[in-house]
Amino acid sequence: MTRSGFTLIEALIAVVVSGILAALALPSLSRAVSRQGAWNARAAAISMYARARTSALETGRPTTLAWTGNVGLITATPRLSTGAGTLDTIGPVQNFNMIYGVAVSGTPGTSLTIDPRGLGTSGSTTLFFARNSVTDSVMVTGYGRVVK
Repeated sequence: MTRSGFTLIEALIAVVVSGILAALALPSLSRAVSRQGAWNARAAAISMYARARTSALETGRPTTLAWTGNVGLITATPRLSTGAGTLDTIGPVQNFNMIYGVAVSGTPGTSLTIDPRGLGTSGSTTLFFARNSVTDSVMVTGYGRVVK
């Protein structure tokens, strides 16, 4: 009598080999996911800066892109719409830790102010986006130029 199929030993060997291969690939996959998260956060920050700059040029008022912890926020003064407070919020508030899994930090700080001409009002600022052991950065010069 002939039997077709795999024996229990052959099936166990296949499972063990695939488990070893998966364990070898996991660190590379984890680094790739971290790298992608940091890169996506940097791209989103550049997009937010462009939105803040465009708002400053279109409305003729100073606009600030600031991070409080890992939350990015664009504000403009003076307030044009009615309501409490002195600031208008431009666009949605973005939590970079929730969306991209990164921690945001900056040197010398995490705030960028753009004057009504579209130029930066402070010296160069570098923002860092860290996820696990991967860090990506973007620098905005004092004139408002973005350097990746």
